[in-house]
Amino acid sequence: MVKTTENILLIAAAVILAGVSYAAAEGDFYKEALITGGYSDNDQWIGSSGRGMRNAVGFEYFRKFSDEYGDYMTMDIQMRFAYEDRESGDDAFGLEIHNAWLDFNTGLGSALRVGHFSPAFGLEPLIDTHSSLLQTLAMKNIGFKKDWGLGYRGLLGDFDYQVAAQLGSGMSIMAEDDNYLLSGRISTSQTRDKQLGLSVLYGRTLQASEMWTIPKPRLMSNESVLKKRVGIDYQSPLWLFDFKTEAAFGEDDGETVGGAMAQIEYTLPQQQRTKLKMQTIYWSDSLEDKNLRDLTLLPVIEHQLSDTTTLRAGYYHDLHSRKDEDKMVVVQLYYYGK
Repeated sequence: MVKTTENILLIAAAVILAGVSYAAAEGDFYKEALITGGYSDNDQWIGSSGRGMRNAVGFEYFRKFSDEYGDYMTMDIQMRFAYEDRESGDDAFGLEIHNAWLDFNTGLGSALRVGHFSPAFGLEPLIDTHSSLLQTLAMKNIGFKKDWGLGYRGLLGDFDYQVAAQLGSGMSIMAEDDNYLLSGRISTSQTRDKQLGLSVLYGRTLQASEMWTIPKPRLMSNESVLKKRVGIDYQSPLWLFDFKTEAAFGEDDGETVGGAMAQIEYTLPQQQRTKLKMQTIYWSDSLEDKNLRDLTLLPVIEHQLSDTTTLRAGYYHDLHSRKDEDKMVVVQLYYYGK
């Protein structure tokens, strides 16, 4: 099965593209382009952020299916064809499938989800970060932001909850060393300004060398990593600012790991088109070893040039790094529109 994964995905991608082109008239079809570049103290001129942001073009297709009783199913497909300037030859090009899921409504406020989507842990299920210079803890914590599997969300009194059972392989479909991932999150209602969430995660995950869906990425190890996590997250308006934070702690193969992220955002009041953001993100792969920690400060300015185009500029300043500490300036132009 593993050996035929690439062929299956290629066929599936072709079917999806054909289906999108046929059905786009009945749904919302958006074109997408991402141009990123900058300068790094370590690597000099770069054509990506080096933190998951590549030059890419793609699309998103979103559709709700309804009958006389209301919406019964929702579909979202979002994929990009990307270029990684840090690689060469065929390794520099790949297909990223971000969202590829179907939601089946099962009642008031509840739905069954199948496909490629975020694990039910932390802020990542709530925030669209796939084009942002600022990320949640997901990549450092889990090793990927999306995974293939089944999920369910519903209401529990005044609380929202979601659970997921996924492969634990991330962007691509892979099976090696009994990988799987189970996650769950419960929170105050997402309709409130202030949201507090608690999360748990357990499973054996695979660590890929690249975040491609196709071609199937190389594994950093043929052995899966046993992950155990608990997490907390919080979002709230804070005077004139928007504030969000999350933390996660647990074990990787028995090694104590953990980290936290805090972010504050201010929108200039004149035209509501310019945002100033500041983020601090910390992660340690061993709380007992100071050489295995990352601490980065990231100020970002974001200006919406039009309804479809956004210009972003960010500065990555490593205060601590398990590799060589770096300082990097990144500029990003993002287009998303019909």
